[in-house]
Amino acid sequence: MTNQRSSNSRPGFTTRGTPFFLIGLFAQLGCGGTDAGSASNGPPVAEEDRYGGTVVVSGVSDIQTMNSLVTTDYTSDQHQAFVLFAPLARLDEEFKAQPYLARSWEINADTSQVILHLREDAAWHDGVPVTANDVILTFNLAKNPATGFPNASYFDFWDAAEVIDSLTVRFTIRSHNEPFFGWARTALVPAHILSGTPPEELAKHPFGSQSPVGNGPFRFVERTSDAWVFEANEDFPQDLGGRPYLDRLVYRQIEDHVTRAAELRVGGIDLAVDLIPPVLSGLESSAEVRVVDIDAPEYDFIAWNSKRPFFQDPQVRRALTMAIDRGAMVRALRSGHGSVATGPLGPWHWAYDATWSPLPVDPDSARALLDAAGWKDSDGDGIRDRDGQPFRFDLMIAPNPEREDIAVIVQAGLAAVGIDVQIAIREVAAMIPAVTGPERRYDAVLVGNVSDMIVDERDSWACDQIGQPNQFTSYCNPSLDVVMDSIPIVQDREVLGGLLRRFHEIIAADQPYTFLFYLDRINGVRGVQGVEFGVRGDWLSVHDWWVHPNDRR
Repeated sequence: MTNQRSSNSRPGFTTRGTPFFLIGLFAQLGCGGTDAGSASNGPPVAEEDRYGGTVVVSGVSDIQTMNSLVTTDYTSDQHQAFVLFAPLARLDEEFKAQPYLARSWEINADTSQVILHLREDAAWHDGVPVTANDVILTFNLAKNPATGFPNASYFDFWDAAEVIDSLTVRFTIRSHNEPFFGWARTALVPAHILSGTPPEELAKHPFGSQSPVGNGPFRFVERTSDAWVFEANEDFPQDLGGRPYLDRLVYRQIEDHVTRAAELRVGGIDLAVDLIPPVLSGLESSAEVRVVDIDAPEYDFIAWNSKRPFFQDPQVRRALTMAIDRGAMVRALRSGHGSVATGPLGPWHWAYDATWSPLPVDPDSARALLDAAGWKDSDGDGIRDRDGQPFRFDLMIAPNPEREDIAVIVQAGLAAVGIDVQIAIREVAAMIPAVTGPERRYDAVLVGNVSDMIVDERDSWACDQIGQPNQFTSYCNPSLDVVMDSIPIVQDREVLGGLLRRFHEIIAADQPYTFLFYLDRINGVRGVQGVEFGVRGDWLSVHDWWVHPNDRR
């Protein structure tokens, strides 16, 4: 997927997009963040009195793993990047990578070598110091194809690493326009726990889901049937802010949107991420809850498995898109909180062309394209067929009201042009291996994508990535490969913009996905201060979240 990470309220592993940014060029879009703290019940609080309390956050999807090397969902990624771990780098407000767990780094004049220096006061939560061995292990596992690292393109331009001393690593790299972006999005893994684990066994190791050990502002406490519990790391480095204000952070999975909104309204939870429009009216009338609408780099889409005979022809895929009323989804299901998508780049990106138009809703043209491809109703049963095979397939979705409503619109639109769609509801835990596993046990799947800031989509679209987890459509276009190979290394913005637009246009023409709509992200906050939402993440400011003493549980 574009490095796939699941969205919280539209589960089904909303994808975590591969990088969508280049060296600080996104700053002018005003996406640095939104202060979402709601009104507190008392006078201003001195900083020393902000420490304490528990915040309960809720989304629809569970945290799948705390191992960054096997993560394919957005919820897990957010907790790795901001809660349990401290990555080597962190993106600033201009989306430039700055040293974080790394104290500093130097890049030589011809950008062929990086010397990285670790902080001497960084430690894993079990007390073991963070060392160069952790960096080397993470790097080597990320580069090892057997690991199946979903974001392998982050380190395509990093060739080798060697330990200089316990806190210093030397890397050999090739020219890249933002080499440290990957280190801002990939948490280190502890060598003293995972060293010796075969790469293909990492996903099953208890470190990911049962006993994770981090090095970030919060420690893992326990995992229950519907929640993950974290507590403040008293030993978090002072230069990185010291211990967070909160004593505890709890993440709860609440699959039902109405229940989740009700819990927020009455105080059962303090923050709900990625709400859906139908539940907003009850929240917006509450004096205790603040609803925040964010322009998000996120879109919903249907991926067509081109290993299936139905979806191998781009003209057929275009016909499918033109038969689906995507505008109705935005109007009826999102209450206008979004816009019909034109392709992988959205209005949040500096290279987006405002003159682009989505494929029209045009059932007659869709029928003509299907006829031309040989899919006709030869037996008069109302279902198109070819070579004796009816055009009938399963559309896999997660159990989620919005996704189910989207699927019904898809089903109706395709039925009108003679295609029979069966809606197949699957739990997220079952969907992910079905779609990303080597057997590709699906016909079509309705999911979403949360895009990173650098456009490096080779993991999702490149011909040589077919069979890898993110390239789950098995789509291949050599012309697109040429464009994607150039994007990471081009420094000139005008040239880069042209490449990005060409990238978008090729995919929009071939439709390996039916791009449904771009989303506005809607979060709700009750009584939590210091909350900042933005393109960099919903948990971006979790270290600085605090609760007024009068509002604490």
